[in-house]
Amino acid sequence: MQVTEKLTTYYHFYQELKEKGGPEENTELFEAVIELEEEIMAAYGLPPSHTHLQILWQFTEKVSPTSEVLEETQEQLKAAATEHLMAPVKTNLELLQEAKSGKMSAFNVLPEIGQPTHDYPIFLFEEMLLKDKATPEAVLQEMESVKELDCYGEVATLLYYHRKTFRRTKIYKDLKPHLQFLDTYLQQLKNLGDSEEHSIFVSSLIQKEIKETPTSFTPTLPEDELLPLIGIDPASYSPESILLTQVFEMEEIVYDIDTAVTVSGKLTSGPEPKPLSLGFDVKELLQLFAQYSEKGEQILDFFVRGQEEALEDSPIVINLKDRTGETFSAHLHYFKVYKPLVLGEDGTHQVMQEEFYLVEEILERKAYDAKQLETSQSSLSIIFQHLLKSYQLFTEFLLAGEKEDKARVETGLENPTTFELARQLYTLHQHGGKVDFT
Repeated sequence: MQVTEKLTTYYHFYQELKEKGGPEENTELFEAVIELEEEIMAAYGLPPSHTHLQILWQFTEKVSPTSEVLEETQEQLKAAATEHLMAPVKTNLELLQEAKSGKMSAFNVLPEIGQPTHDYPIFLFEEMLLKDKATPEAVLQEMESVKELDCYGEVATLLYYHRKTFRRTKIYKDLKPHLQFLDTYLQQLKNLGDSEEHSIFVSSLIQKEIKETPTSFTPTLPEDELLPLIGIDPASYSPESILLTQVFEMEEIVYDIDTAVTVSGKLTSGPEPKPLSLGFDVKELLQLFAQYSEKGEQILDFFVRGQEEALEDSPIVINLKDRTGETFSAHLHYFKVYKPLVLGEDGTHQVMQEEFYLVEEILERKAYDAKQLETSQSSLSIIFQHLLKSYQLFTEFLLAGEKEDKARVETGLENPTTFELARQLYTLHQHGGKVDFT
């Protein structure tokens, strides 16, 4: 298609898009318009900045795309191309440095440095560069990283659909090591404070929040009656983490290549074995098995062979008892898990009722125990010091002539068990002893 034809098609697509209510009402047509804009700009060697796109937008305001109008538009594009080519050659870093000092628009600068005007590059430009929260060098490096990863859609998904639970997602865990400003991006609304001076990026988030906030009156119902009616918003769902401290005995592993893994088994350390299934990230599960020497290596080998033997569109199933002669005990690890949401038959999201949990974090049992022991000992020491001081104050009340019952109330020792513990600590302290946690 020649440039003249593209311009004519662009004009008609643009008018049709306006008639149908704009981008939100017809995303496919909007994408076609954007694609034509980029193709027309590329034909003239122009970056699709707002300055250059203004020529096309003015073209769409004409009554009709006559030959004279088309010729005039093409002349404007040629003039812009000549001016662009004659301009001094500058590096991307120099362009960002100039943009920072001149407070330029992201929609003019980003196309110049080969960056799309997606959420994340706009955030980096407006929130990190222009507000002097990061150097131009750091911003450029981040822009190049996200471009190399080509993860613009994934990053936006975290912001708009997992804002409160992003740390639990596989997308976040994969991207976090490569994007140093990802956390700042995902916590923008939380960190805004009371300032009313927002960038275009943040303002768009605020408008989305307002649009999603219901304004009509909603009758107050108990939560257990309301949730089945309206469901749970996945974007605001903040599940409670549960730490599984019982030993998880794995019985069967089911997975598709490059997807999450479901491991069925039971918790064995309690009074009765409790059957349940856990959803793992495949890489994290393989790293777990690697820490169990011979038995773990045997299961890893089944994973490799399973992928080689897998039939198309069929899940890989590893029954550990059939393959190895016994189940696998993950006795070296704890699992921090949470309940996922599921889409019900009525189209609403609800917390899954079955005994299935997604693994948020795998913890080494020995290291976690040592850390918890240290924390608990420190907390107990503070509590014991508080009780000791309370009993010392209790004795001072008695010496001042206060009745014992009232002295206990005044010092918070009215509970018999608390009082006896405080008394024993006081006696131990008086005779030069101390509580030994070893």
